[in-house]
Amino acid sequence: MKFTILTENRNCNNNCINEDGLSILIEMDSYKVLLDTGITDAFLKNAETLGINLDEVNIIVLSHGHWDHGNGLKYVNSKKTLILHPKCYTERYSLSRNMAYAGINETKEELQNKFELIETREPYRIFKDVWFLGQIDRKFKVPVKNLPTILKNEGIDYLEDDCGGIVVKLEKGIIIFSSCSHSGINNIVEQAKKITGEDRVIAVVGGFHLKEINSYTQEIVQYFKDNKIERAYMGHCTSDEVIEYFKEQLMGVAQVEKLFAGVKFEIN
Repeated sequence: MKFTILTENRNCNNNCINEDGLSILIEMDSYKVLLDTGITDAFLKNAETLGINLDEVNIIVLSHGHWDHGNGLKYVNSKKTLILHPKCYTERYSLSRNMAYAGINETKEELQNKFELIETREPYRIFKDVWFLGQIDRKFKVPVKNLPTILKNEGIDYLEDDCGGIVVKLEKGIIIFSSCSHSGINNIVEQAKKITGEDRVIAVVGGFHLKEINSYTQEIVQYFKDNKIERAYMGHCTSDEVIEYFKEQLMGVAQVEKLFAGVKFEIN
């Protein structure tokens, strides 16, 4: 299987546009799934630059209802299936951006007019060996910093709609794609293992929501060691400092890669 980072916070001088969002194209056999769409139409422009025809993608998964993951949906005009948690339309505001609106920029009604909506809190089988993770069981404690938005009434936004994203099952184990990990990357991996019945984790891909080296970051590193996770592809809401820390701590244990807009990866 292979996956392409269609947009991401970082670029690597490959003529692709970077922005502070995330969009990943996942391809397995003849199946193609788009996880999130970033903020703008950058994912479409980058796909064109890379020679990727997104018209061939009929399934889009929205990991959660934050602007930097779902606002790009506005630029999708062809009828496709959109899978999401029913709370993805929640009105929410950013604590770190002077209370700027942080929800997606289209209403449920607007999305219904464009897409075939599949709303589900439960895991959903997209293809034979590909699942939408559904609402994450938060077995491990999630830090307050993982919850950066508040609700319209100024209540805590627990981001129940943060489903991480997608799990793909291969013969030798599973690959988990998580866009922002507000639910905790350890909880997301546990959910993927439960859904697939597979404990062997080949790779975890996406944003880990780790900004600094602290006790929580150390806890996640230990989780990767304990679960013998072979690879970590890290980006978006994960700092360079943390990625370097993962490389140091997991040296000889796991391969650690940084994500860039326009980069392709293949796992056999």
